Amino acid sequence: MENNFNEKESLKLIHEMIENSKAGFGKSSFFFLLWGWLVLFASLMHFALLFTEFKYPFLPWSITMILGGIVAGIKGSRMKKQRKVKTYLDTTVSYLWASFGITLFIILFSAGMGKISWKMSNILIIALYGFGTFASGGIIKFKPLIFGGIFTWIIAVASLFIPSEYTLLSIAFSVVVAYLIPGYMLKSKEKLNNHV
Repeated sequence: MENNFNEKESLKLIHEMIENSKAGFGKSSFFFLLWGWLVLFASLMHFALLFTEFKYPFLPWSITMILGGIVAGIKGSRMKKQRKVKTYLDTTVSYLWASFGITLFIILFSAGMGKISWKMSNILIIALYGFGTFASGGIIKFKPLIFGGIFTWIIAVASLFIPSEYTLLSIAFSVVVAYLIPGYMLKSKEKLNNHV
């Protein structure tokens, strides 16, 4: 039996598919909150340890990033198993954040090799947070992520004019506006969608 859709039904179906993809993306609030809190903690601890006699003030980064990678990997694997269909939106966002991760690694590797300063690497990472959140917000049409990305770019530019150690505070502030605030808003939106 042949199913013929008229134009109105076709548009309705497309709209429902987009809304379902957006609702699925709302579940990624977990990742924004996870990385937001871990980066906030690591940057503030690193900043505080700079003013002590502790020999390795950067150590909170190693611990939190390894922990975050394990937790994110487990959660991502579980979400993948639960997902029935992978949409074009899912694919687009996964490529975006994979690109983010690769670029982040290149920046950190360059700083570790002494090719760029740690201050500049921090500023580039802040700008990268802005890129990821702005693009994600544009893809799913979620304004808090778009605004978070814009504010993060402003923080990156302002960080050019502050002492190196204070860029750690810029990182902390940037994840609050780019990850935590939009992440909690996505989580709230997800709860609303689940109760409707």
